[in-house]
Order: sequence, then structure tokens, then C-alpha cells
Amino acid sequence: MDTSSPQGEPVQYQSPRRVQVWFLSRSRRRWKQKYQELKQEAKRLRNRVADVTKSREKWRAEVEQLRQQVRRCEEELAPFKGQPTQAEAKKKSAARLVGTAG
Repeated sequence: MDTSSPQGEPVQYQSPRRVQVWFLSRSRRRWKQKYQELKQEAKRLRNRVADVTKSREKWRAEVEQLRQQVRRCEEELAPFKGQPTQAEAKKKSAARLVGTAG
């Protein structure tokens, strides 16, 4: 590690070489560990995004299919919308009977 001071003279470190080696290796280990953890977190988040995207696409497809089914049912029921259903007809006739009886 040859570094120079602003005057161009080589810097003489006070710490022994073994302490410098220990410190730098510890620093390197910590940096590698931090990098590995960040890498794992990034992969986890990428997988999560892929899962959510896939799930969202599945639900959208299912909703679209159900919307089409509702449209078909509405088209089938369109001719009958003007006619009262049997239950409504019974209610109306019962209301007429109650109204005339009272």
C-alpha cells in the first residue's frame, strides 16, 4: 500500500502490518456479507414481483371470463326483461286481492 501524502512523500503507517491485514480482511468479509444479503433480498423481491404479477394476470383472466359469462346471461335474459317473472306476477295478484278485499 504505497500512498503518498500531499507533499509526495510515502505515508508511514503506525499500525503493524498484521493489524492492517486483520482490519482490511474484516472489512472485506463484512462487505461481502452485506453484498450477499442484498443480493438475496433483491432475488426474493424479484420472485415476489413475479408471483404477484402472475397472480394478478390469473385474476384478471378469471374476471374477464366471468364478465363474458354475465354478458351472455344478460343477452339470454334480454327478451324476458319486459315480462314480469312468476314470483312478481304472484305478488301483484296477491296485492290486488288484498287491495280489493280491504
